[in-house]
Formats: sequence, structure tokens, C-alpha cells
Amino acid sequence: MNVYGKQASAFVGLIGGRWTLMMLTELGPGGRRYQDLHAALEGISHKVLTDTLRRAERDGLIGRSLDSARIDRAQLYELTELGRSLEEPLAALGRWVDDNADRVKVAQRSWDDRALS
Repeated sequence: MNVYGKQASAFVGLIGGRWTLMMLTELGPGGRRYQDLHAALEGISHKVLTDTLRRAERDGLIGRSLDSARIDRAQLYELTELGRSLEEPLAALGRWVDDNADRVKVAQRSWDDRALS
């Protein structure tokens, strides 16, 4: 595997979980409490959210602290500087998807047509 393949594999390992990108997007505007994240990510189980948060925290993409606006011990999750550094690469990826979605659909239909023949 060449250096680009290794880098791509590492990148996908960081953000490749089903919910990781959506979670990071939810944290983009600012810190969120666990329950707020759970409510925003419709369909995610508590276990999967917990695992996704732990993995992103271990990777240095998010941090957590006590929410000073709360009396109870609510945790506040937010992007770290490293996590924020993903904003531009992910925006570029989003632009690529927008620019090429129709071409991908055409390719998929063509492949499907050949596969059914």
C-alpha cells in the first residue's frame, strides 16, 4: 500500500464510523450535552453514542468537561482544536459529493443494469 493509501485508511479510521461525522457536525457550533447529542442524532442507541464519543475523545477529536451552566454534573462535549481542523477537509469532501452526486448515480445505475443482465 502506498503512502496515500495508508493516509486514507487512517483518515477513514478516524471518521469512518456510521455516526462519527454526524456527531462531529453536531458539535461544530459549540459544546453539547450527551442527552442533546442523543436527541439530535435520531436513531442512535445510547451504547453506540457512548462508544462513538469515547473513540473520538481517544483520537483527540473531542473533549469533555463539566458544564458550568448546570448545577448537576452534566458533561459537555466539544470539538478540540484537532477536531476543528477537520472542518475544511470535510467541507471539501461535502463539496465533492455535491459536485459529483449525479455522476455517481449514473455510474450506479449503469452498474446495476449490467449486473441484472
